[in-house]
Amino acid sequence: MNDAPMGWAGRLMDWLRFAARLVLVNVLFVAGVLAGLVVLGVFPSAVAATAVLGRLRGETATDRLVRDFITAYRFQFRHANRVGSVFWIAGAVLCLDFLALLGPAGTSIPPAAHAVLLTLSTVAALGTTAAAATAVALCSRYRDTAAKTWRTALMLPLVSPAMSLSLLATLAAITVVFSGMTVLVPLVGASVPLLISGWLVGKRLAGLVPAAVSPA
Repeated sequence: MNDAPMGWAGRLMDWLRFAARLVLVNVLFVAGVLAGLVVLGVFPSAVAATAVLGRLRGETATDRLVRDFITAYRFQFRHANRVGSVFWIAGAVLCLDFLALLGPAGTSIPPAAHAVLLTLSTVAALGTTAAAATAVALCSRYRDTAAKTWRTALMLPLVSPAMSLSLLATLAAITVVFSGMTVLVPLVGASVPLLISGWLVGKRLAGLVPAAVSPA
């Protein structure tokens, strides 16, 4: 009769320990972003956090999360920024595009053309988001060239619509939850999205790799 309560208490402690590690990874992500002066810190921090979170998810993480994060951050700094540069440029272009379409300049465009342009920009923004999340997950798992990472990050969401829709829907849901519970943002505002996006992309990659290496 005592086994059930002990088992329940053990599971609760595991969940609390996991939640505490999510908060720690979130703090490390923010520290990495600041250390890279924001622009140069976002992608290395995202890659390092995704790598650490992947080990947490697979229950292979060590008790030295800070050391593991710093090691991954330093190792991936140049490569992650090289990969992320394309997405920074795409994001800047899309921001200017939305500012033009939603600002005073957009009123001079015929309504039909304005609707088409706004739809195309929205689709491009969603595609860029999915590709960027895929690129972060790829960098956390593999050490390919920047060109190969870009190619895979752009193609994988296109050939995996279920993964892309799940990824975008999850990120949208997280955004809605965080907007209503802003206290969660400084605690797990980065670690939870990275945990889920890394799992979704990793699950899809795991399904592709065996097929690619299976014997004929």
